[in-house]
Amino acid sequence: MRRVSVLLSILVTILIGGVAAGWAGSPTLAQEGTPSAEDFVAPEGITFVPVAFGTADELPAAPAEIGVVRFVVEPGAVFPIDASDPSVTLVSVESGALTSQVDVAITVTRAATYTAFATPDADMSAIPPPEEIAADTEFTLEVGDSAYYPGSISGEVRNDGQEPTVVLLVFIDPLDGGTMGTPAP
Repeated sequence: MRRVSVLLSILVTILIGGVAAGWAGSPTLAQEGTPSAEDFVAPEGITFVPVAFGTADELPAAPAEIGVVRFVVEPGAVFPIDASDPSVTLVSVESGALTSQVDVAITVTRAATYTAFATPDADMSAIPPPEEIAADTEFTLEVGDSAYYPGSISGEVRNDGQEPTVVLLVFIDPLDGGTMGTPAP
Protein backbone atom coordinates (compact mmCIF):
# COMPACT_ATOMS: atom_id res chain seq x y z
CA MET A 1 0.00 0.00 0.00
CA ARG A 2 1.36 3.36 -0.95
CA ARG A 3 1.84 5.80 1.85
CA VAL A 4 -1.02 8.25 1.91
CA SER A 5 1.13 11.38 1.51
CA VAL A 6 0.59 19.64 -1.02
CA LEU A 7 -2.48 21.64 -2.46
CA LEU A 8 -2.70 23.50 0.86
CA SER A 9 1.03 24.23 0.79
CA ILE A 10 0.59 25.98 -2.58
CA LEU A 11 -1.98 28.32 -1.01
CA VAL A 12 0.20 28.85 2.03
CA THR A 13 3.19 29.59 -0.19
CA ILE A 14 1.23 32.15 -2.17
CA LEU A 15 -0.25 33.92 0.86
CA ILE A 16 2.65 33.86 3.29
CA GLY A 17 5.70 32.81 1.31
CA GLY A 18 7.63 35.80 2.59
CA VAL A 19 7.16 34.73 6.19
CA ALA A 20 8.26 31.16 5.47
CA ALA A 21 11.33 32.46 3.67
CA GLY A 22 12.09 34.62 6.70
CA TRP A 23 12.08 31.53 8.94
CA ALA A 24 14.64 29.88 6.71
CA GLY A 25 16.80 32.99 6.76
CA SER A 26 16.39 33.44 3.01
CA PRO A 27 15.79 36.86 1.55
CA THR A 28 12.36 37.50 0.12
CA LEU A 29 12.49 38.61 -3.49
CA ALA A 30 9.69 40.81 -4.73
CA GLN A 31 9.07 43.51 -7.25
CA GLU A 32 9.12 47.01 -5.90
CA GLY A 33 5.70 47.87 -4.51
CA THR A 34 4.62 44.23 -3.98
CA PRO A 35 3.18 43.89 -0.45
CA SER A 36 5.01 41.40 1.77
CA ALA A 37 3.31 38.59 3.66
CA GLU A 38 3.59 40.74 6.78
CA ASP A 39 1.39 43.32 5.03
CA PHE A 40 -1.23 40.73 3.99
CA VAL A 41 -4.67 41.74 5.24
CA ALA A 42 -7.59 39.44 4.47
CA PRO A 43 -10.73 41.07 3.10
CA GLU A 44 -13.49 41.72 5.64
CA GLY A 45 -15.30 38.51 6.50
CA ILE A 46 -12.34 36.32 5.54
CA THR A 47 -10.19 34.56 8.12
CA PHE A 48 -6.90 32.92 7.22
CA VAL A 49 -5.83 30.28 9.76
CA PRO A 50 -2.49 28.59 9.09
CA VAL A 51 -2.68 24.81 9.55
CA ALA A 52 0.64 23.40 8.33
CA PHE A 53 3.83 24.51 6.60
CA GLY A 54 6.53 22.54 4.86
CA THR A 55 9.33 23.18 2.42
CA ALA A 56 9.93 20.66 -0.35
CA ASP A 57 13.33 20.46 -2.03
CA GLU A 58 11.83 18.15 -4.64
CA LEU A 59 8.37 17.06 -5.75
CA PRO A 60 7.02 14.12 -7.75
CA ALA A 61 6.91 14.48 -11.51
CA ALA A 62 3.65 15.17 -13.32
CA PRO A 63 1.19 13.65 -13.64
CA ALA A 64 0.54 13.34 -9.94
CA GLU A 65 -2.41 12.81 -7.64
CA ILE A 66 -2.91 15.48 -4.97
CA GLY A 67 -5.10 14.70 -2.00
CA VAL A 68 -6.15 15.68 1.49
CA VAL A 69 -6.94 12.84 3.89
CA ARG A 70 -7.90 12.62 7.54
CA PHE A 71 -5.74 9.78 8.93
CA VAL A 72 -6.77 8.14 12.23
CA VAL A 73 -4.19 6.11 14.16
CA GLU A 74 -5.64 3.98 16.94
CA PRO A 75 -3.72 3.55 20.24
CA GLY A 76 -0.85 1.12 19.75
CA ALA A 77 -1.10 1.14 15.95
CA VAL A 78 2.08 1.44 13.86
CA PHE A 79 2.17 2.54 10.20
CA PRO A 80 5.38 1.65 8.32
CA ILE A 81 6.77 4.13 5.79
CA ASP A 82 8.04 2.28 2.73
CA ALA A 83 11.17 3.64 1.00
CA SER A 84 9.82 2.50 -2.39
CA ASP A 85 6.95 5.03 -2.13
CA PRO A 86 7.87 8.33 -3.87
CA SER A 87 4.86 10.32 -2.57
CA VAL A 88 5.48 13.39 -0.40
CA THR A 89 3.30 14.33 2.58
CA LEU A 90 2.54 17.37 4.72
CA VAL A 91 0.97 16.35 8.04
CA SER A 92 -0.84 18.33 10.73
CA VAL A 93 -1.95 16.74 14.01
CA GLU A 94 -5.57 17.57 14.86
CA SER A 95 -5.85 15.49 18.07
CA GLY A 96 -3.66 13.14 20.05
CA ALA A 97 0.05 12.72 19.39
CA LEU A 98 1.96 11.00 16.59
CA THR A 99 5.39 9.54 17.26
CA SER A 100 7.68 9.07 14.28
CA GLN A 101 11.17 8.01 13.31
CA VAL A 102 12.47 8.22 9.73
CA ASP A 103 15.81 7.78 8.01
CA VAL A 104 16.11 11.43 6.87
CA ALA A 105 16.17 14.81 8.62
CA ILE A 106 12.66 16.25 9.13
CA THR A 107 11.57 19.84 9.75
CA VAL A 108 8.79 20.23 12.32
CA THR A 109 6.74 23.38 12.78
CA ARG A 110 5.33 23.48 16.29
CA ALA A 111 1.86 24.78 17.17
CA ALA A 112 3.37 27.82 18.91
CA THR A 113 4.52 29.08 15.51
CA TYR A 114 0.98 29.10 14.13
CA THR A 115 -0.41 30.67 17.30
CA ALA A 116 2.13 33.49 17.07
CA PHE A 117 1.50 33.98 13.35
CA ALA A 118 -2.28 34.14 13.83
CA THR A 119 -2.00 36.75 16.58
CA PRO A 120 -3.06 40.20 15.33
CA ASP A 121 -0.14 42.64 15.26
CA ALA A 122 2.30 39.81 15.96
CA ASP A 123 5.99 40.65 15.95
CA MET A 124 7.06 38.48 12.99
CA SER A 125 10.66 38.41 14.26
CA ALA A 126 9.44 36.70 17.46
CA ILE A 127 7.75 33.76 15.69
CA PRO A 128 9.53 30.53 16.65
CA PRO A 129 11.42 28.96 13.74
CA PRO A 130 10.81 25.37 12.63
CA GLU A 131 12.60 22.65 14.57
CA GLU A 132 15.15 20.48 12.75
CA ILE A 133 14.99 16.78 13.67
CA ALA A 134 18.06 14.68 12.77
CA ALA A 135 17.70 11.48 10.72
CA ASP A 136 16.90 8.35 12.73
CA THR A 137 15.77 10.44 15.73
CA GLU A 138 12.40 9.68 17.32
CA PHE A 139 10.12 12.73 17.61
CA THR A 140 6.52 13.40 18.57
CA LEU A 141 4.05 15.70 16.84
CA GLU A 142 1.31 17.03 19.13
CA VAL A 143 -1.89 18.95 18.44
CA GLY A 144 -1.20 21.79 16.02
CA ASP A 145 2.28 20.58 15.05
CA SER A 146 3.10 19.86 11.41
CA ALA A 147 5.89 18.26 9.40
CA TYR A 148 6.83 17.60 5.80
CA TYR A 149 7.83 14.01 4.91
CA PRO A 150 9.76 13.74 1.62
CA GLY A 151 9.23 10.76 -0.65
CA SER A 152 11.25 7.55 -0.80
CA ILE A 153 12.08 7.44 2.91
CA SER A 154 11.73 4.63 5.40
CA GLY A 155 10.61 4.61 8.99
CA GLU A 156 7.34 4.51 10.89
CA VAL A 157 4.64 6.58 12.55
CA ARG A 158 2.74 5.30 15.55
CA ASN A 159 0.33 6.21 18.33
CA ASP A 160 1.86 5.58 21.76
CA GLY A 161 -1.11 7.25 23.52
CA GLN A 162 -4.39 5.99 24.96
CA GLU A 163 -6.68 7.90 22.57
CA PRO A 164 -6.91 7.83 18.75
CA THR A 165 -4.62 10.31 16.98
CA VAL A 166 -6.19 12.27 14.12
CA VAL A 167 -3.86 13.67 11.47
CA LEU A 168 -4.68 15.78 8.42
CA LEU A 169 -2.51 14.66 5.46
CA VAL A 170 -1.90 16.59 2.27
CA PHE A 171 -0.06 14.43 -0.25
CA ILE A 172 1.32 14.41 -3.79
CA ASP A 173 1.67 10.98 -5.33
CA PRO A 174 3.22 10.54 -8.81
CA LEU A 175 1.12 8.60 -11.32
CA ASP A 176 2.10 6.42 -14.28
CA GLY A 177 5.51 5.56 -12.90
CA GLY A 178 6.46 9.17 -12.19
CA THR A 179 9.58 9.69 -10.12
CA MET A 180 10.88 12.35 -7.82
CA GLY A 181 11.97 15.57 -9.45
CA THR A 182 15.37 17.16 -9.37
CA PRO A 183 16.22 18.87 -6.06
CA ALA A 184 15.79 22.61 -6.09
CA PRO A 185 19.04 24.65 -6.14
